[in-house]
Amino acid sequence: MIKRLALLCSLPLLLLGCHASSISTAPANVGQPISIDELIAVIGQPGPIEFEKHLAATWSINLSGLLNLEHPKAIAAGIEDREEPIELYVYSLEHPEKGIFFVDSGVSERFSSPADNPDLSFIVNKAMGLGKLKTVLTTAELARAKSAAIDGVFLTHIHTDHIMGLRDLPLGTPVYTGPGEASLSSVQHMATQGSTDRLLGNSHQLLEWQFDESGLIDIFGDKSVIAIHSPGHTPGSTAYLIRSTKGVHLLVGDATHTRWGWENGVEAGSFSADLQQSAESLQRLLKLSQDNPGMTVHPGHQSL
Repeated sequence: MIKRLALLCSLPLLLLGCHASSISTAPANVGQPISIDELIAVIGQPGPIEFEKHLAATWSINLSGLLNLEHPKAIAAGIEDREEPIELYVYSLEHPEKGIFFVDSGVSERFSSPADNPDLSFIVNKAMGLGKLKTVLTTAELARAKSAAIDGVFLTHIHTDHIMGLRDLPLGTPVYTGPGEASLSSVQHMATQGSTDRLLGNSHQLLEWQFDESGLIDIFGDKSVIAIHSPGHTPGSTAYLIRSTKGVHLLVGDATHTRWGWENGVEAGSFSADLQQSAESLQRLLKLSQDNPGMTVHPGHQSL
């Protein structure tokens, strides 16, 4: 049974905070590191993946969390904090041999009512402003449309808005993350860890990508789906490059949440654990896109 936040955070540890999640982790059982040269050799070629982007919900939240308003470009543009409309996505990938996978998880049927959600603590319910969340497509609906079984979920990171659909999937559905996601310690996690654990509760453990110095994992062994370590927003933040039957897609996760952030090279704001690292990861993803202009890019919460 998942231990509650109050049991995990004893008084001597309060000043250090708690881990993002108490769910256990293990090395991912799929994928092998590849070099950037191996990726570049195939990056412009279509692949075998049937790829779709699905709008799960609409929402709005403070722009200062989504965009670094202290960045010189944001200051020069006169951008000030405001409530910003955003969207939550789930991406479906169908590999001809390996099965059907999601990138991020969408929104559970449990969130289709504006009432407080039992998976979230009172504090998290209020902080997230669930009354502003408008569900468009639940994960259960998408899973039923795709297959009776989803073979796994590749998370960009484990922030609440990216794991809200996992409760609609069968117990034991494999869930993959970047390294260090669950173990990041913060005082903030004293309020959020229990909610995160409940949203991840259908997973027995989180399977962590085993990146080497290249920061690239060939997930299926045919260079059709590449996990790209992009730390900063969270330690294990992961972008995904998809070689689909209709072209190449780059899912940057929350390296930048917004359209303006991507187009102007401005990283996420106060929601990020490490702004400098987040900026560096965004620049690497921008360079990958600029060097390969045929790919379609998907920022975390707004479409280009």
